[in-house]
Amino acid sequence: MLVACNAARTRPIEALGGIPPGVTTRFVFPTSGSNAEAYLSRPTGPGPFPLMIFLHGHTLGPMDGATSVVPEAEALARDLCYAGLAVSLPGYGTTEVPTGADPEITLNVTLDVVLDGVSLVKKLPWIDAKRLYLFGYSRGAFFAALLVNRIEEIKGVVLQSGAYDLNRFYWDEVWFRPMLNPSGDEDPKLISILPEVSTWHAPTLLLHGEVDYLVFVQQAYLLRDALKAANIPYELVIYPYHGHVIPRENVEKEATAFLKETSGSACRGHAS
Repeated sequence: MLVACNAARTRPIEALGGIPPGVTTRFVFPTSGSNAEAYLSRPTGPGPFPLMIFLHGHTLGPMDGATSVVPEAEALARDLCYAGLAVSLPGYGTTEVPTGADPEITLNVTLDVVLDGVSLVKKLPWIDAKRLYLFGYSRGAFFAALLVNRIEEIKGVVLQSGAYDLNRFYWDEVWFRPMLNPSGDEDPKLISILPEVSTWHAPTLLLHGEVDYLVFVQQAYLLRDALKAANIPYELVIYPYHGHVIPRENVEKEATAFLKETSGSACRGHAS
């Protein structure tokens, strides 16, 4: 897997339309006064294909940034014929942080990076620009949830091991307080995604480990309650023996089944 990710060919933006079927390619695009890295997986077949946007969690080492979620992107491309766009968030991979921006307080910059990447890829002839999906893990789940109402064409959402109410998260998780409140305010006002859920329109799959000691499982229950109150279709899967990291095969199995049920396969002969 490491070899496959590191061997992905880098293409210029203008060549993305010609990515061969079944291939994942790396590209760099301009955004927010800097440059961002992304990986694009094209399914086999004629298309046009729905696009799943993958946002990663905190990463270190050879699987830094978007490369950590490329295997999930390639699995969905293979099993459901959904194209995959995995974006390295600011400070990860080779995505640059604009001069003067704090890597830990890059909310607007991060959203702009993802939106710029999506805007670029939506124009490709083999992408169905009206069928977009979001897949976020940990840190990426938080940003994916923020993007649900910022991208009109979102048809489904998969969120894994995320925090959705940062106020509650701040008081529950002492280890993350310096990152969330670098100025040391006595009563910091942090973002909660929960009030936005009432205007969501996309079916949502929540995945969380019951013994997650980095992001307590209560965060998943809070979002579930908000989805239920807003009558948004959802599924919640709790893994009783897993923590923050859920085995990739379990995640792929649940995500594939959820997307097949709510949106259908995009492979020829199996489209809903």
